[in-house]
Amino acid sequence: MIWCIAALILFVLEMFSGTFYLLVISASLMSAGLAEWLLQTNNNINILIASAFSIIGIIIVRLWQKQHPRENKTKASDDPDYGQTVVLTQPLTDDLWQVHYRGTTWQARFTQPTSAKAGDSAQIISHNGNILNIISQASTTTQE
Repeated sequence: MIWCIAALILFVLEMFSGTFYLLVISASLMSAGLAEWLLQTNNNINILIASAFSIIGIIIVRLWQKQHPRENKTKASDDPDYGQTVVLTQPLTDDLWQVHYRGTTWQARFTQPTSAKAGDSAQIISHNGNILNIISQASTTTQE
């Protein structure tokens, strides 16, 4: 009975993590509980059953994850800031610029070499944390 209770607890915890590993271990513990209930196996055998099924299940999950990698790439349509215009305020250190956007100041970095100066406009193409990646407006008009 303790195997089934542990399996249920791990199953509930899996709902919060979403990794499938706890689900595999939960199923392994449930199989040990079923073996104990149906075959009256002892704890040593149940530990072997749970361990074997856990190892096999985790290997299967890892192989599946390698064949189906997650895509965490943000699309331009997912971020309303992409494509918006910023005004360059002043250059900072390490190729960073202070820009004015949405009523406040931000840090931005050009993705291409440019001869921009304060007062020029640029376009947001992505971001890296809180730093906006921008290209100059002159670049965007020549690309179109």
